[in-house]
Amino acid sequence: MLLVIALTGWSLYTLRPSAPASVAAPAQDFSAARAMKDAEVIGHAPHPMGSAGAAEVRKHLQKRLTALGGRVSVRTGTVAVNEEGTAKVGEVTNVLASFPGTDPTGTVLLVAHYDSVPAGPGAADNGVNVAAILEVVRALRAEGTTTRNTIDVLFTDGEEAGLLGAHDFVTKKSADPAKTVVVNLEARGVSGPSIMFESGPRNRGVLPALSDAGRPVATSLADEIYRLLSNHTDFSEFKEAGFTGLNFAFLDGSARYHTSGDTVANVDRASVQHQGDSVLAVARALSGASLGSLDGGEDTYFTFLGFLVHYAQSLVLVLAVLAVLAYVATVWYARRTGALSGGSVKGAFGFLGALVASWFTAFCLWSLVVLIRPEYDNLLMGDTYRPEWYRAAFLAFGFAAVIAWYQLLRRRIPVLALTLGAWGWFAFLALLTAVLAPGAAYLFTWPLLVGCAALAAALRWGGPDGAWHPVGASVAALPALVLFLPVIVLIFPTLGVSAGPVPLILCAFVTVLLAPLAGVLPRRVPGLTALVATAAGTALALTGMKVDGFAPDRPAHTSLAYLWDADRSKGTWASSDASPPAWTRKVTGPERGPVSDRFPTFPPVLPHAAHSESSAGPRPAAPEVTARAEAATGSERTVRLKVVPAPGTSYVTLMADVSRHTVKGASLLGVKVDGGVNRPYAEGPWKWGFALYSVPEEGVEITLRVSGKGRVPLWLTGYTPGLPQSPDLSPMPAHLTWSTHGDALTDVTAAGRGIRA
Repeated sequence: MLLVIALTGWSLYTLRPSAPASVAAPAQDFSAARAMKDAEVIGHAPHPMGSAGAAEVRKHLQKRLTALGGRVSVRTGTVAVNEEGTAKVGEVTNVLASFPGTDPTGTVLLVAHYDSVPAGPGAADNGVNVAAILEVVRALRAEGTTTRNTIDVLFTDGEEAGLLGAHDFVTKKSADPAKTVVVNLEARGVSGPSIMFESGPRNRGVLPALSDAGRPVATSLADEIYRLLSNHTDFSEFKEAGFTGLNFAFLDGSARYHTSGDTVANVDRASVQHQGDSVLAVARALSGASLGSLDGGEDTYFTFLGFLVHYAQSLVLVLAVLAVLAYVATVWYARRTGALSGGSVKGAFGFLGALVASWFTAFCLWSLVVLIRPEYDNLLMGDTYRPEWYRAAFLAFGFAAVIAWYQLLRRRIPVLALTLGAWGWFAFLALLTAVLAPGAAYLFTWPLLVGCAALAAALRWGGPDGAWHPVGASVAALPALVLFLPVIVLIFPTLGVSAGPVPLILCAFVTVLLAPLAGVLPRRVPGLTALVATAAGTALALTGMKVDGFAPDRPAHTSLAYLWDADRSKGTWASSDASPPAWTRKVTGPERGPVSDRFPTFPPVLPHAAHSESSAGPRPAAPEVTARAEAATGSERTVRLKVVPAPGTSYVTLMADVSRHTVKGASLLGVKVDGGVNRPYAEGPWKWGFALYSVPEEGVEITLRVSGKGRVPLWLTGYTPGLPQSPDLSPMPAHLTWSTHGDALTDVTAAGRGIRA
């Protein structure tokens, strides 16, 4: 038990961010204090794509990169991103600097986006990461040193709008994927350890560079999870284009993500230090490596007690098969020796019950917390300002649920049968993940291999009384603890407290491996342990409710938008809040439901928005549009539109009703938007469209190619940051801030009109 406690403590220690270094740190080292000087300039105010704030940040970056000795170029271009979902078009301005190597075999490309969302200053996302790259380059070139390989720096524009800057860089073939390693820096919060959460193709050649980081935090399971999520970073564009590399981010503190609270003051300096230390170590290793001969293989990887372990994915299935064979052999040997007389099948179903108990416990706990504190439901993924109390409560209750469940089962099923039944799930999942998600298979393969070896030894040499059988069986918990614990700790900020059932199910996999110890402990001990864990969980949850409230420095979240339908002269106040606060309800009222019947192209992902409609509210200006149809060619005809935005417009969207027509494609500002259906998720007929960012004040010419009888219905919307002045809307109270939960309905005025062309 002491060994279990020691391993738990050390595993948690390896996940702690580095202590921030001062400005007096050695020149060749990374210093968070030095980096924060640049972060204060970059993240002092919002600077979204196309804004005056973005231009000021860009000037600062040019100046700093030039001072560091880089060959700096500013590249402006219009780009169209035609992926599934509303297409995105905009003019981006990337900043690129090159620091040539002495004998280059390739290029290390350090990437971070410099734009922010309109709602906040973007200090963490992504100001401190831009500043961290500047500090990394300074450290690499300290005291006039140069590197063997070329170091390029790319600060992209338009990431928040849809990875536009990275897409422009990649599509213009500005770098060679065969000789370039991309290191991307991101944030989805203001604190937490630096996590290398995604690698590119051919990662075997770059992963050794991560070993040079002091305490790297990485797992190929994150790669597998990231594929299932809708989230993307600039690294996604590079990865799709065939670039290899590493993607770093810190994720905790998401209650301030994309809000006015994403300030320099709220960023954890330790997170900046850990991110910088990791990236500097990787960049330093890659700057001297032979990049032209990088191994083309794919590796599974994970950190083990602070050390990086990686091996070829071709071995994953082999190891999983070996683990399954070892399991089968262990069950056979246990039966042969008489230690197992039956019940392993019941044990397998018993473990399934433990998983259900864990899930149900987490679901009930979070439902109760939200019932008491409904404001939590408005937070991004339910993550509060002090989520560690609820995370610990989840784990305590989950541990108690599994122990209590097994205490009930052991009256009917022998402990060894329960253990081997649970191991059957490890064998099944090791094989399944090896085939479908090889980056996750290590979690099940290694505990099973170690456990089978230890139990077989106990069965062979443990003596006739079987006293060592439970000890041998429990050895599987040691590698499981070390492998699962970092994943459990990291998955909470990744998925949020509201997704607590996921880490609790993983916790059950570890807890069940400790179950054999029940065979050597007095019968009352497991029951008492479950009671103590339940009491601890209750105390932690109550403490969370007491200390994790809302205040001006920890404001509650709300969302609110004003939607103006110029055709009907009707305005709608709408909020995507699950539980709108009193200030928001003053204008939205109690009615809930979709707003698409009032504003046809507004995102259908918010079917239960609170809203109220009126003709007496503000009347913001909608974009002006004129249309001219040209002669048809066969079944296809061309329509030319001139769109002039209202003053202050951030971006416009153009949608088409394709129920009876087909949009073959569009062209504007020298780029093309693909036709067909690009909004398959949209309710109703508006299943094609694009968003145009950085709209020229004088307007834009748009050419549509359409087919179908009669005129095609179009809907044009202009989006302006902020809400219109209204006597019904009082100033926002200090205890509220704009939400990132459903940010399509956050602090924005949308004015739209229809046209048939």
